[in-house]
Amino acid sequence: MKKIIQSAVHFLCFFAFWTAQSQSCPNSDNVPELDGSVCITTKAPLNYQEGDENTINLFVRKFPAKKDRKGSIWLIPGGPGESGASLYPLINQFSNLFPNLDIFVPDHRGTGYSSKICPKEEIVDSPDGMALANDEWGPCFNYMYSNLEYVKAFTITNAARDLSFLINEFSGTEERYIYGVSYGTQLVLRLLQLGTVDLDAVILDSLVPLQDDDEFDLSHRSLVTDDVGKSFLEQVDHRAPNDITLEEQLNSIIERTKTDTEFAANLPKQDLAILFGMMLDIPYVRNSIPEIIKGLNSNDYEPLQKAITQITAFYNDYGAAYQSSTNSIPLTQVITASENNLRPEMTKTEVIDESKDLLFKSPLPSLIAENSMPTYSRDEHFGKTPQHIPPTLIINGTLDSKTHIKGAVRHYKRLAQNSSSISFIRVKNAPHFIALFAPSAFEKVVSRFMNTKAIGNQTVSDDSLEIN
Repeated sequence: MKKIIQSAVHFLCFFAFWTAQSQSCPNSDNVPELDGSVCITTKAPLNYQEGDENTINLFVRKFPAKKDRKGSIWLIPGGPGESGASLYPLINQFSNLFPNLDIFVPDHRGTGYSSKICPKEEIVDSPDGMALANDEWGPCFNYMYSNLEYVKAFTITNAARDLSFLINEFSGTEERYIYGVSYGTQLVLRLLQLGTVDLDAVILDSLVPLQDDDEFDLSHRSLVTDDVGKSFLEQVDHRAPNDITLEEQLNSIIERTKTDTEFAANLPKQDLAILFGMMLDIPYVRNSIPEIIKGLNSNDYEPLQKAITQITAFYNDYGAAYQSSTNSIPLTQVITASENNLRPEMTKTEVIDESKDLLFKSPLPSLIAENSMPTYSRDEHFGKTPQHIPPTLIINGTLDSKTHIKGAVRHYKRLAQNSSSISFIRVKNAPHFIALFAPSAFEKVVSRFMNTKAIGNQTVSDDSLEIN
């Protein structure tokens, strides 16, 4: 009976694929990189349980192969609240790298044009688009707590089952590949745990820590950020033997904000350590940190203001052309609180106390503390690794302030226990998201991997990430 139900669902979704190809594709007429893309909206089970007939919509954008087709590759975005739009700015890059592959970019359940946790408040036609406007939070919360079983279906495992279903239905014949970045690496590995998809190779960009790694989980993000920030300062600290270090200078500046009201009044209201933490994510902003420290020491605020302007412009511009680029906060909170926060009991006060002496911070630990959204129970896949792993490339930055390189290595070693076909590549000085911030190194490494499926463990450089 289970096979009959699955076959019926597969048939319906296969038919939906062919009828969906003629549908209007959002933004394809006014955004050059989306021109020629094909949009697919299909039904999928809410829970993948026998007898449960509830369904959700899943949205996928397909970019046909530029040359003779030899297969397909699925690009899995991060998040968990990010939609496929977070990868659209890189489509031309991926198309050039994989010219013979159809490229599929799905919206995770709960993101983009796929079904949302709050169906009325998180859609493109709501007052603030897919973002939640101030007066939409109340109705959104009310809907979530009035539909707990629906919300609890937005799990990592169900999202992995979505991927399995989509890949098996729409990939077509010949070779199959998958790329995941950040949370997308966690989702891809959950997919491999299911063992329901045949893949020729896997590419994992900025591998997240193991779920049971209590040193590098999300509640410890500020500690990770601080360690990476201090490592960067050590690399760029070209001082005379008796001079005060950059770390000591930054510590003095942050302490001064607590006692010098005139100095503090000239600074942004945002926690200075959080601002410095944000600088680490964007290499050209990160490289200005020594100048910013020097400026603040002499009451020159212009380098800091310039950095803030650059950060703001980056996040405002990246993905701004796409209606579906807004992250889903409800989905992020539900998954994070359920599976990726190993210290859910921490209060915001305790988070502040733990990070009070840090020079570089992340806002994330405070945001995820005292979660007020529904959670679901962890299943048998939590903290586990796949038993069978196809040829896999893992590529991580040595200055990744989101996934500490030590956490990525620890995860790689656990995966390698079940496979001898995993290559681990360090990109010197790279932050999170190698495809975006180290495109030259990414292209070279991935091209070699795709040709050989095994390139060994090594450290590579990207000219754009050189530190003086």
